[in-house]
Amino acid sequence: SHEYYPQFHPDARVAYMRRAMPDLLRRATHLITDAESVRQEIIQCYGWPAEQVTSVPLGVDSSFHPRDVSLLVPWLSTQGLLPNSYCLYVGTIEPRKNVDSLLSAYGRLPIALRKEFPLVLAGGAGWRSKATHERISDAVSEGWARYLSFVPQAYLPLLYAGARVFAFPSHYEGFGLPVLEAMASGVPVLTSNVSSLPEVVGTAGMMIAPSDVVAMTAELEALLCDEQLRVRMAEYGLARARAFTWSRCVDATVRVYKSL
Repeated sequence: SHEYYPQFHPDARVAYMRRAMPDLLRRATHLITDAESVRQEIIQCYGWPAEQVTSVPLGVDSSFHPRDVSLLVPWLSTQGLLPNSYCLYVGTIEPRKNVDSLLSAYGRLPIALRKEFPLVLAGGAGWRSKATHERISDAVSEGWARYLSFVPQAYLPLLYAGARVFAFPSHYEGFGLPVLEAMASGVPVLTSNVSSLPEVVGTAGMMIAPSDVVAMTAELEALLCDEQLRVRMAEYGLARARAFTWSRCVDATVRVYKSL
């Protein structure tokens, strides 16, 4: 992403990566990427032989799974939340994650719908996020958003499982683990149709161009309001998530080592 989307990184990070990558490539025998999209970027950007790059998808932890409402209420209530009553985003607040477009899209929904199903954002502050945090604060004060900041790993599965919809309109992901965690939790997903995200979601989630705020609003409203669609997409996501296990990731990684 530092080569294709340098605007999403601090200048110092881009400069460091552009110094470090050529040295890394000179020393490497083989490269493993989390996604086929990144594999293709490596081949195209650095001219690496295709046979020396293998994509190995990540897995999802078994702690992410659907949960009975009675198990969710105790912790969610400490956050002022109820099961099945919010749209969730999980990730660092930074430009690459496209939180501003998500806020714009959510802000176009009817105010009654936004207050019934507020947008909950969980994630620490990242690079160049001040303006986004100001927008989040405005949405919170208007009663249609909640900001939880960093959520400890022990509670993340509960936060996912309690969501009505998961929204993740990122501009670029090397894999997109939050999307997989949401699907494994039985939550319907709306994400971007770029980088690695289509590989993770397949046909089991709703996808939009990350810059298309109008389409994002329409899909959010459909998932929030159409119960049949929501249940169907949740089932598709659960089935899709079963294909991504850490044991498969380990086995595929070991195969690469053995081949060398």
